[in-house]
Amino acid sequence: MKDFRLNKSAARSVEILEFIAKGERPVSMADICRELGFPKSSTFELVYTLINKGFLEVADEKLKTFRLGFKLFQVGVAFLANTSLHKEARPVMEELMLVTDHTVLMAVEHNGRIVYLDKVEPPAEVVRIEAKLGSSNLLHCTGLGKALLAAYSHEKVKELTGGDRLIPKTPFSIQSYDELVKELKCIRERGYSIDNKESESNVFCFAAPIYDRLNQPVAAISLRCLAATIDNDKINKFSQLITQSALLISHRLGFLGSKLYFRKAD
Repeated sequence: MKDFRLNKSAARSVEILEFIAKGERPVSMADICRELGFPKSSTFELVYTLINKGFLEVADEKLKTFRLGFKLFQVGVAFLANTSLHKEARPVMEELMLVTDHTVLMAVEHNGRIVYLDKVEPPAEVVRIEAKLGSSNLLHCTGLGKALLAAYSHEKVKELTGGDRLIPKTPFSIQSYDELVKELKCIRERGYSIDNKESESNVFCFAAPIYDRLNQPVAAISLRCLAATIDNDKINKFSQLITQSALLISHRLGFLGSKLYFRKAD
């Protein structure tokens, strides 16, 4: 790639959108300036340009707060419509949801975190997922993240996690790199990962990686259940279903393997 200079206004516009996307409520101009360190005058122009183009909208006229606009949703839909991963995974995810009556998620790794790309929820799901599409989570305490980490080399796992003490989300989260390495070895031998109340205190997840035609792990899918309902029968059934679904998506992407973990366990 050739050297180039970043356009400051374009870069700041993206940062504004990312900042608002990470929050759970509308933000004010003061919030944006304070958190991002932008001057008020130029921020005002950027925000109202994004509003004019439909990427932001005014949430409350009196409070002068802003939220993401519908244009971003349209762009996201267009992206997914042109992504082979989404095209091939979506029907499999829908079938898995119908068979199990539980939420199915798909995520990718980006900048050392899991980013939620798609989800399919049953109408009567008891526990709604907290994560929004496009939001991120830790790798080491999610089924999705561990499913992908187990598919990576030891060097890449260390690079992504830092190879040291890990941040816990619940009392059940893995907190050390050595503990994570042991867990990843078990996942490779078992063929799928689990999240037993490690990310959310009442949730149990089964997850498995998705590969492309070059045998590279490109994503992961998970089946999300209420932890209190898990028993041996469900473990046997759901672990088979998640691995079968991940293999099916992988085969649709050109993967020729018959196992999800075909590299030597560290």
